[in-house]
Amino acid sequence: MSDELPGPHHCIGTARAVTELVFRGLRAECAASGGTMSLVEIENFYSRIIDSFSSGFDLFELRHSRCMDASLSRAAMPFARSKILATLLRACGEKSADAAFSVQIGRLGVEWIDQLFGALAHYVRRHVAFDFEARLITAYVDTATMNKAMPLTIDELLRQTAVQNILLDCVTEAFERHDAPELVTRAVCDSINEFMTEQRGIEGPHVCKVTESESSRFLTLLPRQLRATINVMTSVESATAPSISAA
Repeated sequence: MSDELPGPHHCIGTARAVTELVFRGLRAECAASGGTMSLVEIENFYSRIIDSFSSGFDLFELRHSRCMDASLSRAAMPFARSKILATLLRACGEKSADAAFSVQIGRLGVEWIDQLFGALAHYVRRHVAFDFEARLITAYVDTATMNKAMPLTIDELLRQTAVQNILLDCVTEAFERHDAPELVTRAVCDSINEFMTEQRGIEGPHVCKVTESESSRFLTLLPRQLRATINVMTSVESATAPSISAA
């Protein structure tokens, strides 16, 4: 059990810490400009503070974890740095997984699906030379900043053009843009099975493992579902955007 008691004091403490960071920077800016700041300088400083949120993500994540620990929450953190890519890949690919891995999902359920997309994200980190998670963190922070204190959903993230482009780049680079797709299929299959072995602490054959045939079907379906999901999200965004009437 956590030694910290739950309560709004955690939010108050976070507000105090952020305020101190802002005014520390503001005092430094003011001192550098000779003791006074123009309105333009203040606006520029404000923009830099907002733009710095993504680089300070680790601090926000730590504060959130401490608040959750103090309230004894065991809720998952789908938008944590180590989880966000897997979360969004799952949102765009779970139907493909259902079709390709019906045996594993039928026997092992939701936990196995979580591990599958964790394995895919792990594969991307190891084998693709682009930092997709860092780009997603920036897009996530930008979206959260625009939403201010409003709840942030997976659908809301998937409606963001930046997030859509990152996921398309990720799937293209990781699973599509290759001269030898069978080698990619084999590498993905091996990566999934290695990840499952490590996560579950198993040895030898096991129902949690996948075959190359199943992996091939999944990698054929995943890009299609991703693009279909993005098309739906784009259509929803267009339908809900405010119309501009002609003068």
